[in-house]
Amino acid sequence: MVPCLSAQENPTKDGLKKLVLECYIAPLYLDGDLNRIKEGFHEDFHMYVLYQSTFYIRTRSEWLEDIQSVRKRNLPKKAVSWEFAHIDHEGQTAVVKLILHEEGKLKYIDYLTLYRFDSGWRVITKQFSMF
Repeated sequence: MVPCLSAQENPTKDGLKKLVLECYIAPLYLDGDLNRIKEGFHEDFHMYVLYQSTFYIRTRSEWLEDIQSVRKRNLPKKAVSWEFAHIDHEGQTAVVKLILHEEGKLKYIDYLTLYRFDSGWRVITKQFSMF
């Protein structure tokens, strides 16, 4: 089980960074354990995608299927680095702006929103720009 921020905790920037690192960056780019995404991303999570002028909405399940489909292609792994550009929280809501680089080049800017549920803090939405 991935340690997520408990519902009783008021988030700190370090706590929110830890949640994003353990439940998003690590499963996607470091250790590959996609079950950790299920711990940090709410079951009703949605990702909003604007790609080639078409708007898509992906559920957590659809997003995980997309990730698994890409992994089956056995593409070479790329060096990834990240920077937390902005973290803000107030009451039951938080937002994280995350900048991701692949092979030293800007690849994504992610905007993650989180809510504090009885079970703890969870990511509820993701939007991103791809470069």
